[in-house]
Formats: sequence, C-alpha cells, structure tokens
Amino acid sequence: MTVYYQLLLDTILSCAETLILFQMYRAFLRRNSRPNQYYYLGLFSYFVFQLVTYAGRWPLFSAWTYYLLFTLLLACLFFADALQIKILVTYLFVTLHYSCKLACSTFFMALKHADLPSVPSNLIQSPLSQIAACVVFILFTWLFIYFRSMRRHNKYNLYSAITYLAPAGILFIVIHQFYLRTINQTAPFYLSESGILMCTSFALFYLIDKTEMIDEASERSLMASKLLEHQKDYYKSVEKSQHEVAAMRHDLKNHLHCIASFIELEQYQDALHYIDEIYTDSRHLSSTVNIGNNLISILLNDAKERASLNNIRMTVNVMVPPDLPIDNVDLCIILGNLLDNAQEACCRMEGDTEDRFIDVEILFKKSFLIIKVTNSYNGQYILKENQYESVKKGQHFCGIGLSNVRTTVEKYDGEMKVTPNEKEFVVTVMLMLLGN
Repeated sequence: MTVYYQLLLDTILSCAETLILFQMYRAFLRRNSRPNQYYYLGLFSYFVFQLVTYAGRWPLFSAWTYYLLFTLLLACLFFADALQIKILVTYLFVTLHYSCKLACSTFFMALKHADLPSVPSNLIQSPLSQIAACVVFILFTWLFIYFRSMRRHNKYNLYSAITYLAPAGILFIVIHQFYLRTINQTAPFYLSESGILMCTSFALFYLIDKTEMIDEASERSLMASKLLEHQKDYYKSVEKSQHEVAAMRHDLKNHLHCIASFIELEQYQDALHYIDEIYTDSRHLSSTVNIGNNLISILLNDAKERASLNNIRMTVNVMVPPDLPIDNVDLCIILGNLLDNAQEACCRMEGDTEDRFIDVEILFKKSFLIIKVTNSYNGQYILKENQYESVKKGQHFCGIGLSNVRTTVEKYDGEMKVTPNEKEFVVTVMLMLLGN
C-alpha cells in the first residue's frame, strides 16, 4: 500500500472514530453551556491525536492512558452531567474501542497464521484489521444506543438480558482462560481477553444507565415532594378563599344597608366613597384557580401567585377532564418546568413590567393533550443542536428545564415545538394519551 493510500485510510479511520466518540457523547451525556465552536475544536484535537496514533503505527494498548485522559477531559469540559457519569462513559468508550481492536487484530493474524506477540502492547494492526475494528466499533456503539432507546420506551425484556449475559460471559471466559494456559495458545487467549473487555463494556453500559435511572428516580421523588407542597398550599388557599367569601357574605347585608342609606339621604359622594372602600378591601381576596383537574389547578395557582408577586400578567384557558391518563409526576415535570421557565424569562426582562405576561392554554380533545405556554422575554436565546436555551444577563443559561420536558414528552411519543420571535417565546407540547 502506497504512502498516499495509507494516509487516506488513516484519515478516514480517524474521522470514523471521532464520529463514534461524538455519537456516544450525544447519546449518554448532556451538553453544557460552552460554545459549540470550542466543542468542535476539542473533537478536532481528538481527531488529530487519533491520526497521529494511526500514522505512527503505535502498538495496541500503548496509548490507552492518553485515550482515557483525552476523552475524560472532553467530557468534563463540554458536558453538564455528574462526574461519575462522565467517567463511566469514558471507560465505556475506551474499553469498547480496545476490545474491538484486539478481537479484529487477533482474528486476522490468526487467519494468516502469523505469529502473535507475547504481549498485546506489541501488537501492530494491519490496515484490514483497522477497518474491521472500526466497523465493529460502530456496530456496537449503535447497539448500545439502541438498547438505551429500548429502556426509554419500556421494552425491558432484551434490555434486562444484559444484566445476566455480561457477568455470565465474563465467568465463562475466565474459566476458559485456565484451560488456555495448559495448551499455551496465544490467539485464543487474546480473543478471550477481547471478550472480557466486551463483556465489561456491556456491564459499564448497564451501570451508566442504572445510574441515570437512579438520578431520574431522585428527580421524580423531588418533583413529587414539590407537588405535595403545592397541594398543601393550594388547599390552604382554597380554605382561605372560602373564609374570606363567607366573611364578605356576612357583611354584605350591612354594606348594602349603608349604601342605601347614603342614597336615600342623597349623599351620593359618600356612597361612591363607601363603595370604593369596599372594592379596595376586596382586592386582597385570594383568586384561586379551579378548573376541575386538581393537579393542573395546583400548578396554575402556584404560578399565578408567583406571577402576581413579580408583576406578571397571567391568563389561563383550560379545558380538560378531572382525570387525565398521564402520570401526575410526568405532568408536573412538563407543566411545572414550562411555567417555571416562563416566570424566569419574564423576570429577566428589563424596563416596563407592564410588558410581562404569561398565557397558558391546556386542551384535551380526542385523546390529545395540548399544552401551550406563551410568555414575554428579552428576545435573547441560543439555538444549540436544534434545541433552544434562554440567556441570562451576562452569561449563558443551560435550558435544562426544556431538556427535562423534552425527555418526558418523548416518553409518551409526543412532540414539543418551540417557536420564539422577537417578543414572545412559545412552547407547545402535544401528547397522545390513551385512556386507561
């Protein structure tokens, strides 16, 4: 193979492995607020590093520490997940990377009956084994991403098989290696080692997913606690409204008698002044939203109370049945985050507070639940990888709230549409809810 074709092959393989890293990051991690150009520069530097290892014909496993540190550094710099998740994803990438390379290199050298080195760190990959390893790497990366989507769509049968197959595979290979020691064959030993690495990759994948499931469960528990607090506040507000209305009814007869007396005495200014005092006193009465569905009423009342404190005009148009076929915590995540984002966006507006508003529409028709939240904002946002993020003054703000909404919407195979213009930020969510 000429130097030109070898360099072309090295470049293609480096591009492919950089793309695999990009896809794995995208599938398992959430981007932080650092600009895209720096992220792509980091990926390009990884591509250059990969190209150097290919062009320099570095032996297998000779650069594993550099791979590990490089990918971990990129994960820490450009992603917002917990450090534990970043480390696990890095280990998954590196372990899967070397298991594919070791298996393919051993396989092709065994086919040629070539002598294998006594240690893998002296193993030099052939061009054919490099191509095969890259293809296998891509296939297994796609397989992990597919397994992840199965779990998110509640298809647990095949997904749960990883729990049993990975430990069983490691146990079988370890026992097999004791047998290989007696016959002193290098190729089967190397294949066994690659098998252990592959099983470890599956175990790491399962550990990553389980860790994220625990985080999601913690978030749901926190949301449920928050919802319980909202319920307590809502019922206190309802009770307060009932007491205030009862007090007004009790005093209404006396108020009417006084007004009638002023009119009979032709003291019209005093009557108007008295009416104005009654109106002023009644403005403090609690305005409790009750649309029939307790959960939505609770969330809207909390939002309306906060909007009032921040001088935000809020209108509500809701037509839903008392019971909806959706998990309460999921509905709380969707509607609660949309209302929180709208409140924050309005509060970031400078100037006249009269321009602040939030309009909420919630409709349920023919098994479709439609939630539309329109709010005023400062006109600044970031469009990053087809996802919108709002901007705080002087700094970037990661749209984790919208990300949580999108994840929950996808759970119900729904759609979320974000349509901002110069003055309004509109988020529309549509879920198809089949009755229980």
